[in-house]
Amino acid sequence: MRSFIYLSTFLGLISSAANADISYMESGVGVTFEGCDWDKLINLKNGYVWECGEYGYTYHYGTMTVLEVNGTSKLCVGDVEEAIEEFPDGDCYSGTLYNW
Repeated sequence: MRSFIYLSTFLGLISSAANADISYMESGVGVTFEGCDWDKLINLKNGYVWECGEYGYTYHYGTMTVLEVNGTSKLCVGDVEEAIEEFPDGDCYSGTLYNW
């Protein structure tokens, strides 16, 4: 229920200009993240792989969230609530998600 409230609030903020299509996927616990570099592969605990499409440094150990808003995907530090707070310009990184 809590995630739904945050997503609804976030959706309300984004949809003021247009309709928003939002989806997310958490990585699983125990991911060590030391930032992105072009073409760097990050193995997520749920069997997916994120390929970085930009450079940026953030150290994080725990859960990562892939957040997609209107077709724009970002790998964000933290769980879904933290990812929504960070998206799009906080500790979120562009790239591509693959099912390995």
